[in-house]
Amino acid sequence: MQVVKGRFFYPIRPFKNLREMILQSGQLYGQLDAFRFRDEPSAEPRAKSYQSFIDDFQALGTVLLHLGFSEKRISVIGENSYNWSVTHTAVLNGVGVSVPLDRLLPEKEIITLLERGGVSAVFYDASFHDIMMKAGRQLPGQIKMLCCMRGKIGRSADPVDFSSVDLATTANVDDAAQAPGIYRFEDLLEDGRALREQGNRTYDETPIDENALASLLFTSGTTSTAKAVMLSHRNICSDVTGVAGIIKLKQGTRMLSILPLHHTFENTCGLFVALFFGCEIVICEGLRYIQKNLQEYHIDMIIGVPVVFESFYRKVQDSLKKSGKDKLVKKMIPVTEALRKVGIDLRHKLYKQIIEAFGGRLALGICGAAPIDPEIIRFFDAVGFRILQGYGLTETAPVASGCNDKDFMPGTVGYPVAGVEIAVDVDQPGEPGEILVRGPIVMNGYYQDLAATAESINADGWVHTGDIGVINPKNNYLSITGRLKSMIVLKSGKKVFPEELEFMINQNALIKESMVWGEENDEGDVVVNAKIVLDREHIEQEGVNHADEAALKMRLDQIIAEINRHLPSFKSIRNYVFSFQDMVKTTTLKIRRPIEIAGIRSLMESSKLRWRELTGRNLDQLASASASDGNQENTEKQP
Repeated sequence: MQVVKGRFFYPIRPFKNLREMILQSGQLYGQLDAFRFRDEPSAEPRAKSYQSFIDDFQALGTVLLHLGFSEKRISVIGENSYNWSVTHTAVLNGVGVSVPLDRLLPEKEIITLLERGGVSAVFYDASFHDIMMKAGRQLPGQIKMLCCMRGKIGRSADPVDFSSVDLATTANVDDAAQAPGIYRFEDLLEDGRALREQGNRTYDETPIDENALASLLFTSGTTSTAKAVMLSHRNICSDVTGVAGIIKLKQGTRMLSILPLHHTFENTCGLFVALFFGCEIVICEGLRYIQKNLQEYHIDMIIGVPVVFESFYRKVQDSLKKSGKDKLVKKMIPVTEALRKVGIDLRHKLYKQIIEAFGGRLALGICGAAPIDPEIIRFFDAVGFRILQGYGLTETAPVASGCNDKDFMPGTVGYPVAGVEIAVDVDQPGEPGEILVRGPIVMNGYYQDLAATAESINADGWVHTGDIGVINPKNNYLSITGRLKSMIVLKSGKKVFPEELEFMINQNALIKESMVWGEENDEGDVVVNAKIVLDREHIEQEGVNHADEAALKMRLDQIIAEINRHLPSFKSIRNYVFSFQDMVKTTTLKIRRPIEIAGIRSLMESSKLRWRELTGRNLDQLASASASDGNQENTEKQP
């Protein structure tokens, strides 16, 4: 087994739990803006200082304890917002267990996860009000309180009357009526402030067990298969410490929050690491507003997934081509890179227009969740915008390794974060194998699933990630090569990693994204198949009619043949289909392979086509024809 240990590149201030860390930040950065946001895209931006944020989460925590929610499970669901961050922070730091939920889940799954998680209270956006009312009816006695944290549903249906409540005692939530009380976020904050003004400090004095469950996070999957990861304060704090030990951010750094906060990548890095350094968290108003927000707020840093940075890259390249400057920039980059090596940095002068398109101050990006083309990283670094690639998973809170500003190697995910060990399970150094992680960032286990926990974490404390990687024996950099679950095993025993082929396919400007998987053909052999999503704009720029299936097939045949020419025969792509519709993705924009593959198989069954007839076909046209045939058949069956 090849093992690498993380180390600290920068000294950091110590802290025992998140509450202590945030209070330290309050002392250091109290009057600096911690958050900047809009309540609606058309509204004026608002700002909240570090001290205001502390006052708000302490007020909310105080009233939740007074209402009897000590050690209870409290769920948060909605778009990224200041109130989301206040709620999550309040619950973690002295109330109970936070259970963030994916806002894109179907209604049925949301209610089932509330039940599975034993949730007693839910904080939600107004758009979820009807679902929460239904959850209250379906889970009588379990859900005691519903709070609309964003949007309007009217005044509280069951407000707290502090004039008639003994503030020295706590309401007994277990004696509450079957129907949950319904509150507005603003009312709870007001009530919490009233309690604190009258001397209630129970929240501040509540001890925090660093090893106890702090956050329960459901992984992607159906409600029956989704695992619930149990993270402790020790896990989260160790990851904040580990990340802060390998990168250094200046106080006041403006960071755009675009990834969903229920996901650990944004939660740990975009929220708590940002608060540790004294950053200003600017809450993005939605994916279509990223460019606008970058320019309006003059953002310094962004945390994202590959598709975000790939979008930036394509926009820059398209703009350069339209202006006729693409060849000039290509010639200039080797010159400016050579000058950098001797200490002369002209990037911000020569490539000013490129950076100006992103607000003029964008200097740092952190990319995770999936591999990114190293060429994109190299290009942006050459023009003054450095992207650091990281790696991790929910089970490791989540960041396990990452590049940093002292050791920067595009195409790798760098070293383990400080205090963490990473291993590749191989006999010979430099060979690919499963990535293992050990250290204080490793989860407490899966909720109510001892068997899955034992399967994931071995007796020596190593968590099996299910990812395949390589550690370079010369410099100890880690590179990710694929997933065990998506790995294609051929009848010959040879292995194919889809990510390698997807990377090659996606290099073509006509292609937005792709998915590669293994499928048995009519002869019973496992062959490599691909689904390709075409970029309509680029197709039309080439003068090809997007509705001309034959012309598109001819162009794609050429692309696939060229890719296969550079591959050993066993890796060759044998069949492919194409579409203009984006693939189904998780909230971190990973393709949901099982759903996509099941959709193709279903279409094959309904259209009565086998792979030899299907390859090279337009799935959109096939789906439309299949739906028309189905409607015709139903019409004919009508009496």
